[in-house]
Amino acid sequence: MALSTRRLAQLAGVSAMTASRALRGRDGISDETRRKLVRLARKHGMPIPATRAPETPGLLNVLGSMIFTKEESAQPERAFNARLLAGLRRGAAECGAEIIDCACSADDLWPLVVNRRQVDGAVLVRGDEHTPYPPFPAPVPTVFIFTGPEEADVITADNFGASRGLGLHLAELGHRRVAYLGPETEMAHRRLAGLRTGLETAGGQILPACVRTRIKAMRPETVVAMTDSLLESYPPDAGAPLAFTALMAYNDHMAAAAILRLRERGLRVPEDISVVGFDAVIPPWYDGPAITTVAIPLEEIGAEAARFLYWRLAHPDAPRRHLTLSTTFVPGNTTARPASP
Repeated sequence: MALSTRRLAQLAGVSAMTASRALRGRDGISDETRRKLVRLARKHGMPIPATRAPETPGLLNVLGSMIFTKEESAQPERAFNARLLAGLRRGAAECGAEIIDCACSADDLWPLVVNRRQVDGAVLVRGDEHTPYPPFPAPVPTVFIFTGPEEADVITADNFGASRGLGLHLAELGHRRVAYLGPETEMAHRRLAGLRTGLETAGGQILPACVRTRIKAMRPETVVAMTDSLLESYPPDAGAPLAFTALMAYNDHMAAAAILRLRERGLRVPEDISVVGFDAVIPPWYDGPAITTVAIPLEEIGAEAARFLYWRLAHPDAPRRHLTLSTTFVPGNTTARPASP
């Protein structure tokens, strides 16, 4: 049985009035007290009420809440986010709405404007299943970008199909042994599965020993360590080929760091090793050849998320939907035919 507000207040050591005001998003309550009460309410299965400000008109606001892991705060990810937000604004404008851009707190609470229902809906960008998100279902209709709870509306890119195309590209060039670098996430494994499928159609393969994944893999120094690990697992004898002739990285940020590390290790791209990335978001510190990759339609994903949200407002009882947008192959100068059979 769910707790009463009075019992919750007793557990938290506050008055019933304070507990009620905190859960309803009212002013005059410290963030620490609010977080404590919300955590207790969630622990005991108590629904968290929310009241909409009576003066707030309908269908005028959309909250874009950009949520990313801490390690993804570098310049490439800021550019990534900015493109998504630009698309959100465009899609919202088509619906006669506006975007309020804000972030959720470190304790995974909804911002007050959501708890008070002063916005009509929320759009959350969630890069992987390790990224926390506020309690769901939300006080307002919500659309997730990239990944989300099973019962949520989600819009994403075709990770499997795009990576399958990259695998086919490498196979057509003659590559039969390919390595992979990425984070330990569901989306990364979809890209790996697509790459493997594309290669296998032409007799290629990805050996388990040629796969490196870690939960926190985006930092350049981590990519360097993962690249070194791949190379050192198969130290070639004089004149002997590497165990792989091509490498796919989870995104262009990782591909760029891997290319620079290969260069430091005396290997040429693409003459010795071909490299492909994913997303077409190049870090500003990269000074290597143009990366062969696939472009994610970030602006269109943002716009579709806003349209998707307003469709949900009009169809609140419709089944949850998962929308996948296609990517575009972007040829670069980091792939070539393998140097040896």
